[in-house]
Amino acid sequence: MSNKPRDLLIARVEQYSSCRFREAMQIYQAEFLVSSRLPIAKIRRLLHTGDYQLFVASHGGQAAGFALVWVCKRPAFVHLDYIAVSHDKKGHGVGTLLYRWLLTHLTSLSPRAALLTLEVDDDLVGFYRRSHTQVLYDVPYLFPGRQGPLPMNLMAYDRLRRSALSRTLVQNVIRALYKGIHHRDAKDPLLQSFLPRVPRRVRLS
Repeated sequence: MSNKPRDLLIARVEQYSSCRFREAMQIYQAEFLVSSRLPIAKIRRLLHTGDYQLFVASHGGQAAGFALVWVCKRPAFVHLDYIAVSHDKKGHGVGTLLYRWLLTHLTSLSPRAALLTLEVDDDLVGFYRRSHTQVLYDVPYLFPGRQGPLPMNLMAYDRLRRSALSRTLVQNVIRALYKGIHHRDAKDPLLQSFLPRVPRRVRLS
């Protein structure tokens, strides 16, 4: 399989009973542990709201990977909630091409958005950095996992290519993630345990 973009067809899936949706969900179930994924019925409900969007990369008529993104309106940014490649297509550049396609089409996903954010484990930081995505340096981000809080890297692709972001912007993004993705309110104790420690000027590194 060639790594060239023309070999990969990437499109938004809006028919949630379609073959393409089912193929994407098969990859989802195969690549994520039960403890870290949402029920498929809930994904359908989230997609119906319009705040979530599903994109599938296909090759040779079959789904090769998918990305599930959340579009926040205020502040305006896009969050990559899940991305995965089918086991038999790994190592061919599908994940990189799909991710970079999202970056290229960021303004199509949300016209006012300058940022695409991710919650990332240490072992995946290098993968995203290769696509001009950077760590929000010194932000003590805690992912509210089902088994307890997990320290994670909050990363962002900034189409404006800024070297730093303001504390206010970063705090607003984090509040939005906790509310829109994790269903925690602004007074959540875990959120309040680290939100005040966000630096005044957050360097992108």
